[in-house]
Amino acid sequence: MKQESPGIGREPMESRVLFIDDDASIGKLVRGLLEQRGFQVTLATSGRQGLDIARSNPPDVILLDVMMPGMDGFEVCGMIRQDQALHKIPVVMLTAMDSQDLHERACSAGAELCMTKPFWPERLLNVVNIALQNVTLKRIQGHKKTLKRNTA
Repeated sequence: MKQESPGIGREPMESRVLFIDDDASIGKLVRGLLEQRGFQVTLATSGRQGLDIARSNPPDVILLDVMMPGMDGFEVCGMIRQDQALHKIPVVMLTAMDSQDLHERACSAGAELCMTKPFWPERLLNVVNIALQNVTLKRIQGHKKTLKRNTA
């Protein structure tokens, strides 16, 4: 049975992750880690490229670096939130600077979660799974509201 909504009812091996980071070596590391756990991973090395990939093949979750040349992660996240085709995709922002201000800015830009680099592999896996679970819960709640309206 084909799922209409990304992430719902999917096993990790079917979940698609888009990793946007200008550091290709980190991208290869993250891809290897997530693919070993069954995720499908697409890499983008710029915000613009990441947006183009997300629009052509929407992922289930986006991992997004904050500090990138050109378009930074805050701008990319804001554009994702304004795009009707992408706005419900969970975004996890990654930053090399551990500051409360950056974490707050990431949340203000629309990120569900923010984590500091470098990170432990298990922490990254946990964060990806939490982001996927959160979006699934939001969709279930939306379906419940629709059912209540339709049965009232």
